Amino acid sequence: MTLPSSFTQYSLANRLGQALELAVCHTQAFGREYVFVAPLAQHASSLVAKNAEHFAFQLRERFNLDARRFEMVELRGDPMNPQFWRWRFEWVGNSPLSPKCELISSHSQHNQMLTLLNIHGGLQVATA
Repeated sequence: MTLPSSFTQYSLANRLGQALELAVCHTQAFGREYVFVAPLAQHASSLVAKNAEHFAFQLRERFNLDARRFEMVELRGDPMNPQFWRWRFEWVGNSPLSPKCELISSHSQHNQMLTLLNIHGGLQVATA
């Protein structure tokens, strides 16, 4: 998958303990810590959905983020005009539970996400 240069490739463990590669971009805005994630290859179903709790825990730890300010946003579809899916968790201490996602369908919120990622031209994902 071709994504903007702001993304870096990270290896995260899935729910079975297997290493999976994801493109990740961390940025701060609006008093929140946004962590954008995208699989490096298209899958029939959402790779993130199957592993949301595990990924959220690892990403919060990796970037040393406060769970109260943590926002995980998944990119799906066309990398130049992706769909954004916001993940919500109930945090118990450092553990994310009860993952739920919702499509960001508002045009203004979608444009805010594009601006945060500065998507103008596709570049390859950097390797961490």
